[in-house]
Amino acid sequence: MKDLGPVHYFLGMEILRTPNGLSLTQSKYIKDLLTRRKMQDAKHISSPVASGRRLSLHDGAPLDDPSEYRSVVGAL
Repeated sequence: MKDLGPVHYFLGMEILRTPNGLSLTQSKYIKDLLTRRKMQDAKHISSPVASGRRLSLHDGAPLDDPSEYRSVVGAL
């Protein structure tokens, strides 16, 4: 076994050591995911659906490629 020094990135997580402990983020992973899906210019939103809203099978338009949506959601 070899000591590679302090870890900065592991399994899609960025690791930042602070005086109070460790901080973990996945911002690089998300940016890479958006780039792979050509969505890097997409606008962010805190919640796409209002809390308590009832959804219907008939709301919205069908997706051109539902497998792409499943792939992105599955990667999260």
